[in-house]
Amino acid sequence: MQQNDQVEFFQSSINFTSFIHSYAQFLLNYFEGYPPPEASKKELIQSENQIIQSLVLIEKLHMQQFLYFSILQIHFFPNEFTNLSPDAEIKEIFQKLNNLIDQHPFLIETNRSIAKKTVAQILNYYHGSTDDETIRIIFTLSPLPPPWLANHSQIKQIKEV
Repeated sequence: MQQNDQVEFFQSSINFTSFIHSYAQFLLNYFEGYPPPEASKKELIQSENQIIQSLVLIEKLHMQQFLYFSILQIHFFPNEFTNLSPDAEIKEIFQKLNNLIDQHPFLIETNRSIAKKTVAQILNYYHGSTDDETIRIIFTLSPLPPPWLANHSQIKQIKEV
């Protein structure tokens, strides 16, 4: 792999880390400021569902970055890299988020379960904190959040005669 490719890889890793940090901080602020003033139950359920979908997407970004790094390490840089360097600040944010999810009054219990499993999976990516530790990811299948449909796109059931 050429020098330009290495620079591009490291720049994408920096961008990834920056985005994850900002978005994780946003989620942390949401849970710390809960409940939003003057929010209806319908709005709270909708925001809860969107938070769950966001957590799942963040986990998928972690998985993509981890797999991308693993492929590069195995095929192109077997002796040059050790681990993805875990970001202690992001790990701390997700640990706080995990604690806040425990205390959060979810309106739909399935959302609590998905949030807990998703944050636990994200924290697996930050397990290795020294060069002696390897990041070990265990992929688990868990229920996906229900799909989002706009009010005008609701599927109407047709009665058969």
